[in-house]
Amino acid sequence: MSEGDRAPVPLDQESVGRLSRMDAMQVQAMALAADRRRQAERARIDAALARIEEDEFGWCVECGDAIAPARLAHDPAVSHCINCAK
Repeated sequence: MSEGDRAPVPLDQESVGRLSRMDAMQVQAMALAADRRRQAERARIDAALARIEEDEFGWCVECGDAIAPARLAHDPAVSHCINCAK
């Protein structure tokens, strides 16, 4: 996301008015939220790759028990067993 996407939404005097600015602000907020979700997902994936490198992949980071293969198949970046995730 570029700096322009994060900048305050300018008031466009030629637009319809307040609603146009509110729409632009909503689009900007949605883009920022999507960017935060992408960053969080990338952090989860990077952590899973680090666990693979450290030969700790598939083991719960909290209790040390094995994570169910079906759970890992559904989400390979999962870091907790089902009991610790609750």
